[in-house]
Amino acid sequence: MKELAGKVAVVTGGGSGIGRGMAHAFAEAGMKVAIGDIEPAAGDRVRAELAEMGVEAIALPLDVVDMPAVARFADRIYDRFGAVHLLCNNAGVVTFDLMDHISDADWRWVIGVNLEGVVNGLQAFLPRMKAQDGEKHIVNTASIAGIAPHRGLAPYVASKYAVVGISETLHAERADLGIGCSVLCPGNVDTQIVASGRNRQDAVGGPDRRVNQEVQEQISRGMNPLEVGRIVRQAVIDDDLYIFTHRDTRETAQNRFDAIMAAYDKCEERSRRSPAHGGDR
Repeated sequence: MKELAGKVAVVTGGGSGIGRGMAHAFAEAGMKVAIGDIEPAAGDRVRAELAEMGVEAIALPLDVVDMPAVARFADRIYDRFGAVHLLCNNAGVVTFDLMDHISDADWRWVIGVNLEGVVNGLQAFLPRMKAQDGEKHIVNTASIAGIAPHRGLAPYVASKYAVVGISETLHAERADLGIGCSVLCPGNVDTQIVASGRNRQDAVGGPDRRVNQEVQEQISRGMNPLEVGRIVRQAVIDDDLYIFTHRDTRETAQNRFDAIMAAYDKCEERSRRSPAHGGDR
């Protein structure tokens, strides 16, 4: 999308963190902004901030796990603005524990928000966006944990790997859909995701206000979310598939890909040694 001014951006999880950063970055470019957040007051605060910038914005309560609610969210945005040019499936949560201690409720909560939330956003918006004329783009928020595994984050890693795969597939289908796609894979960003349990739905255990203080202190030293938002904005303009925010995560990705290539080397060696290739078994 080369021209952003006057276009409409939708951001889920837009009431705080990276979502708020993106909402502000798009507003700086003259876009109209629709915010969805499970915390209505947080969404309203961001809407008010954008209004002070002279930007037309709305904020609506949204639980991305609830598909009928996401569909109603889309309806209200189209009723208000008539189009959506940029969709950011951004809402996310996290738990911390080794895999043998993770409960079924933890798995369902994290997968529900981080993966099903993206799927629900695509189902609600993608057909309408495809039918629109002009440039359109989707940004799905994953993580560097969607590129390489991180100990103690199994549900989060699983959900973010899936978001990367969905985004790569959507990018591969762009000729059919007429919609660009980027996947955001940030490193350490100053957000409140460690406290995301405060909004945990009753069906998956209910609110949990415990916070891993060690992780929160580390995250609080992270990148400013507005800086992330501006990186995303430029990536949308540049039509980038992958959006990385931290150079120091390169080694993490490289180690994974080196291990994959090493496994292919072993595959080649087995093939050379197999009877079909005249080698030894």
